[in-house]
Amino acid sequence: MRKCSLLFVTMTAVIFAEPIEELDTFIEKALTEWNVPGVAVSVVKEDKVLLSKGYGIAKIGTEEKVDSKTVFQLASITKALTSAALAVEVDKGRLTWDEEVILNLPQFALKDPYPTRYTTARDLLAHRTGLPAFGGDLLGKMGYNDSEILHRIRFIDPASSFRDKAHYSNAGYFIAGELLAAITGKSYEQTVRDSIFTPLKMSQSGFAEKLDNDNVAYPHAFIDGKLTILDWDITGGFPAAGAATSTADDMAKWMSMYLAGGQGVIKPETIDEMFASSMAGEASFSEAPPINDYSGFNFGLGWDNFHFHGKMIVEKGGGLDGIRTVTTLIPQLGVGITVMCNLNLTLFPEAVRAEFLELYLGKADTDIQQEIKERQKQLDQLLVKPEPPKAVEPPQKLALYTGKYSNDLYGIMEVEEKNGQLVLYAGPGRYAGTLTHYSNNTFTLTWPAVNGGNQQVTFTMGPEGKGIAFDTETYGRFTLATSPS
Repeated sequence: MRKCSLLFVTMTAVIFAEPIEELDTFIEKALTEWNVPGVAVSVVKEDKVLLSKGYGIAKIGTEEKVDSKTVFQLASITKALTSAALAVEVDKGRLTWDEEVILNLPQFALKDPYPTRYTTARDLLAHRTGLPAFGGDLLGKMGYNDSEILHRIRFIDPASSFRDKAHYSNAGYFIAGELLAAITGKSYEQTVRDSIFTPLKMSQSGFAEKLDNDNVAYPHAFIDGKLTILDWDITGGFPAAGAATSTADDMAKWMSMYLAGGQGVIKPETIDEMFASSMAGEASFSEAPPINDYSGFNFGLGWDNFHFHGKMIVEKGGGLDGIRTVTTLIPQLGVGITVMCNLNLTLFPEAVRAEFLELYLGKADTDIQQEIKERQKQLDQLLVKPEPPKAVEPPQKLALYTGKYSNDLYGIMEVEEKNGQLVLYAGPGRYAGTLTHYSNNTFTLTWPAVNGGNQQVTFTMGPEGKGIAFDTETYGRFTLATSPS
């Protein structure tokens, strides 16, 4: 009998050692294939850490290697932290997923009165309020305080009817963070520290303050074909949507909470509710294989889910300038993986998690790795600036476009001429973007963030030849308030 027991233990160890060894080999090879500077990976089986390791370098031009204690920005994995902190309050009986937000946050309002009255925490976390995808994101960089941002969100035009369609909304998570703060009487950040980081002993995790660290992964991007170190993309006014930081070691503790019964932090039945589908989503080009038209793709509470080889996969990915992250869980097997890398808009984390899924659940019917590489080519096109027509001077002197323009949602955007270039300053924080002439009275707006995108700004000129308004696809129409003195 003793021999049988030893044989069983040995076989079990081999079963779980083999995929980790293969995964480790895959990561080492893929790091070079994908031109990623560095990555930190953790894998857990329930409450056991199978892998917590760094690969590559934290900052190009240095010998600073990534290890299991290297701090990474989590980007939108923060949303799962937000839902977890709310779950703690649900378990305390201070909140339900389906009670109206205005009961605890009476200053909350959306543009239409019906969703204002009936929006719940579930609506915010499952992206079903009707707020447009990424609508209002700029507010987080414009220098407004939390109360001002909350007030301005009511001016965002809905993209669909309430609970009709999912739209990925960072503004919705900002509201969720404000709801959490209202319930606890503490800041969002302090609540997450007290409710999640402290009980799980995630001592290396935090928010922007953790970036002031000797062991931190710097963001990188390829700019004009050259790998470049970027400035930190700090989410500013939207901390609950993407501001947290952590390490591979701490993320192992975080995943184990979900896969080992909540560990006294969140009740198991509450975790089940968070993972379950609360809103149907649509797989778009930003969701990487094996997510496809047949896998299903739904929003839970802070998490997404889809199916692969008959198992529900629970996942949350994130991205900031120069950083990509993903956490993927297979609850039925009790295993999970977190991948954090320091390269802009790369699908490398999804490539690693795809290998992880195939190692544990079996090969897909198609070549997932090749499909992910094809999807990467589509993502790369997002950063390509539109080609302007052949060089033509603006029809007006640049000074005629200057002035303070405003709308209800964003407030003041001031256009100034600086050294022969138009610069747009947004909000009280004067977040600055450049306006480069495109054609006629249309300019291309470029923000300093590499993922800020490029969009066209078209000025309307008044009878005296001076700008009186401008229109943008993302931010709407702005009308002239006053001319600069």
